[in-house]
Amino acid sequence: MGKAQLAQALSGLEPPADPRLLVGINTADDAGVFLVEPELALVQTVDILTPMVEDPYVFGRIAATNSLSDVYAMGGEPLTVLNIVGFPAAMDKGVLREILRGGQDAVKEAGAIVVGGHTFNEKEIKFGLAVTGRINPKRIITNAGAKVGDRLLLTKPLGIGVFAQLMMSDEPMEADFYQTAVESMMRLNRVARDLMLEFDANAATDITGYGFLGHLQELAEASRVRVRVFTENVPLLPRVLELAKRFIDPGVLMNENSFNSRVEWHREVPQELKNILWESESSGGLLISLPAQWVNAFKKKAAEHGIIAAVVGEIISGTPGTIEVV
Repeated sequence: MGKAQLAQALSGLEPPADPRLLVGINTADDAGVFLVEPELALVQTVDILTPMVEDPYVFGRIAATNSLSDVYAMGGEPLTVLNIVGFPAAMDKGVLREILRGGQDAVKEAGAIVVGGHTFNEKEIKFGLAVTGRINPKRIITNAGAKVGDRLLLTKPLGIGVFAQLMMSDEPMEADFYQTAVESMMRLNRVARDLMLEFDANAATDITGYGFLGHLQELAEASRVRVRVFTENVPLLPRVLELAKRFIDPGVLMNENSFNSRVEWHREVPQELKNILWESESSGGLLISLPAQWVNAFKKKAAEHGIIAAVVGEIISGTPGTIEVV
């Protein structure tokens, strides 16, 4: 659902006013955080996806990884999960078993536990997790703490929206493109979480349904800062720029309609790259606002762990909640 539509649905609802709610819906953050005791808070989130690959096991891993990411984006540690499954009643239950097996393996890799779930009959397969994690209240990383002078680091390439549209077409997909995209989506954001805690990140979010520019705008608005994006530094999946000329994710229109009024284009950007910046991502990377003095050390450690840390922008002074693209 687009941001404007969601805002319509929520209008008139009274937000909770409980001092134990440390992070709620007011800043459009990745997860809620609830204080249990002075050194312990719970991180809670829920997400669900429809398949973007044919292999049910791979889809299960991707959907679970996507759900776990919101806890990592807050700096938290996943503890328990509940499966949420929409599944056609007449379909082979072996398919569902493989989806659940893939999800369970991702949860196990994260060090969390599947404690149950809920299923419902649905025409189209849907799968995701409700995740509960823990965090030290003094170490919460929200989307509202970015500071002028910070650099923005992105830990996975963009282009999953293009990948998903190609998967739904009759056009063959090159094996290396498929493998790179799937490996990216199945990779937990745990290492990126560890590094942003180690290097005292000021803010973070993960890149999912609202796309790169949408989630970045929410971070800029929550932090009351302006952001400059370096388009030439944005990491992309292989061949995705060429494919984006023909395969356009539906999220492009939704996200552009929701956020475009807050984005200024200061250079001529090819339409296909604009589309990638707007498209919805599945199980994307963390977008981290980091003090400039820690960027090189962060990048070095990220490389040692086999993940990218592309400097895709910076926090600047100016109209809060706005983005300039250069």
